[in-house]
Amino acid sequence: MTPRTAPGDAAVRTVTSTDGGTLTQGDAVGFLRALPDATARLVVTSPWFTGPFTASSTDPTSPGFVKWLDPFLTEIARVLRPDGSLVMELGCCWAEDAPVRTVQNFSAINSLLAGGDWHLLQEFYWYNPGFLDAEVEWSDRRRERFEDCVSMWFWLARTPDVPVDVQGVRGFQNHLTRAYGNFLVLGDSTADDHGPGPGPGDVPGDPSGERARAHAERFPVALPEYFIRLLTREGELVVDPFAGTGATALAAEATGRAWACNDFSDEATGIAQRRIDALRR
Repeated sequence: MTPRTAPGDAAVRTVTSTDGGTLTQGDAVGFLRALPDATARLVVTSPWFTGPFTASSTDPTSPGFVKWLDPFLTEIARVLRPDGSLVMELGCCWAEDAPVRTVQNFSAINSLLAGGDWHLLQEFYWYNPGFLDAEVEWSDRRRERFEDCVSMWFWLARTPDVPVDVQGVRGFQNHLTRAYGNFLVLGDSTADDHGPGPGPGDVPGDPSGERARAHAERFPVALPEYFIRLLTREGELVVDPFAGTGATALAAEATGRAWACNDFSDEATGIAQRRIDALRR
């Protein structure tokens, strides 16, 4: 992979807060460094799939991506309780220069496990219909490959003995899986009804594209809610350093968990703020 423009260190500012948690905007490492040691029961997040790099067929394993991710993982380990869980979405990507896949996600997981401090407890496979809407050179234009429709979530912890409430997610199962299967087909929850309110320049018809982006670039609130109900209890802290348009904050707020969420993008946190404020009304 070749470098592209990436976020650097930036001051972390508060965007909005509730009795349950705070949404900030700024660098993810700076956000994590401000959190106390061993306080979070769960970190559930989705970092950039390629980090600050462009996917390339000449660098399919991307050691640079692994190095980029390491400072975030160091801070996450510090913030988590000893028996806390990290659930992270990491996917393969299409190279931009050839119809081949890059596997920086597996490189990152391999590096994490090779260090000896982490265990992979399980992978989850989420049916993501948003992938089908993405324009990909090799599948949509040239018709040489098939469209993606699944992304991988890795459940990791520093001990195999983490608190788990399997009964808490029974209602999330679907007709495609047996009870408690790890293939997730999750639609929008009631919290997703609280879309972003009008933003600057918005007029009927969404000419700003804000609502379209909130729909296309997020996962449903039900997805972080699944892991929150599985791995935490009411009042425990949930953290998301790459919070995007606020799904984790909404899920934690709706389930009575404490939360701390952050994203580097001012646009994304603006959408998240309006979604959180709408949920409280």
